[in-house]
Amino acid sequence: MKKIILSLTLSLCGLLLFACQSQDKPMTILGDISLISISESNGYGGINENYVSTIEKDKIISRFEAVLKNAEGRKQQIDIDTEVPDYDILILYESGETHGLHLVLGNLGEKSRVIYAGKENNGFDISPEGTRELIGLLGNQ
Repeated sequence: MKKIILSLTLSLCGLLLFACQSQDKPMTILGDISLISISESNGYGGINENYVSTIEKDKIISRFEAVLKNAEGRKQQIDIDTEVPDYDILILYESGETHGLHLVLGNLGEKSRVIYAGKENNGFDISPEGTRELIGLLGNQ
């Protein structure tokens, strides 16, 4: 009987540990965004600082922020030698803090993915609706 209880307890603990490792968390937004700079990506790791667009308008920043807040986290394996993100994004917060992101932009009707620069095993899926919003935002810059 003790072996059965011990076995069940260990199984339950293992299940809890496995569940805690899933990354169903939304993206972390560190506060009010003051500026978003966008560049074509050169690959994973660092951010390309040759920005082709800068978003400073509050209305557009709010739309961009809404897309990021609705992104769903997940563990992933990326082949950083063959896959290249489409865009690098630098988010500057009013506090002075920054986030560097990589964006793999899907086509209309597809999901997109955003990844913190330097943390390529943890990505965030953006819904097809969010992809449509991003395409519109990036096309108007």
